[in-house]
Amino acid sequence: MVLSKREFIKDIILEQQHNNKIAIEDEKEHITYRELHNTCTKISETIQRESDCKNNRNVGIFLNNSVDYAKAYFSIAYMDRTIIPVEVTLSKEQIVSILDYCEISTIITNKKYFEQLTNSLQDYEYFMEIFCIEENKLYQFEGKSRLLSESMESGVSVQDTAIMLHTSGTTSNPKRVMLTHNNLITNVKSNIKSLKLNEEDKSLIVLPMYFGYCNSSQFLTHMYLGASVVIAPQPFNPARFLSFIEKYSITNTTCIPSMLFLTIAMKKKYDLTSLRYLCFGGGLMPVEKLEKIISYFSNTSVIQTYGLTEASPRVTCLLPEDAFKKIGSVGKAIPDVTVDVVDENGISVNKGERGEIVVKGNNVMKGYYKHPEATSKVLKNGWLHTGDIGMFDQDGYLYIVGRIKNLIISGGLNIYPEEIEEVITSIDGVKEVLVVSEKHDLLGEMPVAKIVTDGTELVATEIISYCRQKLDSHKIPKRVIFCEKIEKTYNGKIKRG
Repeated sequence: MVLSKREFIKDIILEQQHNNKIAIEDEKEHITYRELHNTCTKISETIQRESDCKNNRNVGIFLNNSVDYAKAYFSIAYMDRTIIPVEVTLSKEQIVSILDYCEISTIITNKKYFEQLTNSLQDYEYFMEIFCIEENKLYQFEGKSRLLSESMESGVSVQDTAIMLHTSGTTSNPKRVMLTHNNLITNVKSNIKSLKLNEEDKSLIVLPMYFGYCNSSQFLTHMYLGASVVIAPQPFNPARFLSFIEKYSITNTTCIPSMLFLTIAMKKKYDLTSLRYLCFGGGLMPVEKLEKIISYFSNTSVIQTYGLTEASPRVTCLLPEDAFKKIGSVGKAIPDVTVDVVDENGISVNKGERGEIVVKGNNVMKGYYKHPEATSKVLKNGWLHTGDIGMFDQDGYLYIVGRIKNLIISGGLNIYPEEIEEVITSIDGVKEVLVVSEKHDLLGEMPVAKIVTDGTELVATEIISYCRQKLDSHKIPKRVIFCEKIEKTYNGKIKRG
């Protein structure tokens, strides 16, 4: 299909402003493209008319997955401001920290979250404005004026930051990734070309809409096409997930592996024939479990993807025709994205050799907000250094091995904990696993496995015995620790340190 020239995020809805097709629906409401345009126009005009923070570039969203989230998102785009999602499950201290760091003086919410947000701002020192969607009203809270490191300028550019998303980092204050209009539109077009999506598609959203994965590959992609999006309630429920696919005749959806592990434990009693694509990424996927998922969704193309927030985010995918012959691979680069594997000097390694995955394209981020040094460490000579270790096979298909910073060196030998985690995750009854380094007097470090079960009674010696069958001797965990939960990052990934 021919993709029209839309340069800014706001253009996605502006071009559909006369379309009476349902754009987005959740359990409570649905909205057409025409209604979405009219609502965003009304909200943006009200804020621009009444706001005392007209020079502030960054505007927050304090909403869960919902039609209201979409209203707030595109309203900010209509104002040519930068979108800053703020997760509603955060503590008061975390919310205030984000407002301070991102210099947010205006934030959009609804009645459901208005009181929570105002309570979080008690004793807050800076002037704040909260816009309530249902009331179409801007509330102002007295405080000091904020000194801005960046303010609104005359004119807009496709290289302006459209949205700032959290990385999946494990620090207490993860960095914000600045993605431009050009970054996002480029990745949307690449995603459409890769999967041959069209305006008849209907995507089911089960991931948080502030995830880079969901933001571009589902939300913006389907709005760009004039297609439809259905938002499932959170938290994830496998029975509801399957029932929504049947009820709404969903054609594609995107999940993380843990969601699919829960789903394939369900009885097959739903009609899933409408589902063309089931995409997944963002976590470990043992080949044994992937085979079960492919069998469960027997009439659907199961597509493994690879990406990162810094790349808007999608980088590669394993297309249906390669699903079995290259199982375990994340495939090849999507259109208009270039991927390489390099050594520590930035030189391409041979096929079959391990190195760092690097990415080039107009999808690569502008940088980390207020972190020029961190930006310069990952953006080098036009390439994004991902920090992921991978390799190409002889046919040019990419395989992910692990993360550079997670490397364990035991007795001088390199161990990537992700390799051990993949083996242990393939054991029935294992819900989550984290392999960490533990100091050792002789070896320096040794791998230790922390495991959360799904209620199944597992025995540590049997797990270690299973690892002996699958792994080199130096990679076998020296201890297994069963625990009730493993701490997660802001983006829901396992926290490593």
